[in-house]
Amino acid sequence: MSQLSLKVQGLSKSYDSNQALHCLNLDAYAGEVLAVLGKNGAGKTTFIHSVLGLQSYKADVVEILGERMSGQSRSLDIRQRVGVMMQVGALNANLTVYEQLDLFCSYYPHGEQVADLLEQFGLTKIAKQRFGKLSGGQRQQVLFAIAVAGKPELLFLDEPTVGMDVEARHALWEQIQQRRQLGCAIVFTTHYIEEAERLADRVAILREGEIVAYGTLAEVIAGHPSLEAAYLHHIKQVPSQEPAHA
Repeated sequence: MSQLSLKVQGLSKSYDSNQALHCLNLDAYAGEVLAVLGKNGAGKTTFIHSVLGLQSYKADVVEILGERMSGQSRSLDIRQRVGVMMQVGALNANLTVYEQLDLFCSYYPHGEQVADLLEQFGLTKIAKQRFGKLSGGQRQQVLFAIAVAGKPELLFLDEPTVGMDVEARHALWEQIQQRRQLGCAIVFTTHYIEEAERLADRVAILREGEIVAYGTLAEVIAGHPSLEAAYLHHIKQVPSQEPAHA
């Protein structure tokens, strides 16, 4: 069994009378990819915000890289070892791509070099462009590069390929696989079923703040012809269909 990088037990979050998350239990392991699937509003981003301590929550256990979390406090050591790519990147629109990467790399004593990130993510040609002038897909690539600037052991990606064309999406998938091969634990949210099927070792399906399916990719698909069919079954509660036999 790989090393446990993230352990969550009994995680709940409410906004007044609205229960956004209800008693979530899941794990993420080094060298594995966990995909969290769900419709818009299912609680995917709320889950990541809670684990990162960006908002208050209730939980029996939230453990990151072997350290038990208490409330919203996160130690400098944990923050140095965790990478995050959120849907909306609050970056200075006037800084160039190079300046953005240089700034974030400076936060990590043993992080990536700017030149390496530019080459890895195919950003060299736009290094001098201001972030505010980039296309949506280019911004996503820069945000991913920033997320891995510290060579994280645990990486959170919230809808990482939104706004990307097919070529850019596949390039980012390759980067995710490379990080996985380096032993990084990766937790990503998505509503692209193909993305989860391509990348995930394990899958959690959220419906209205509750996990309705969780396990290895094979376990979640079991009894269904595809992950898409399994997802629709759990989200819409439609009858499952056994795979057709030749």
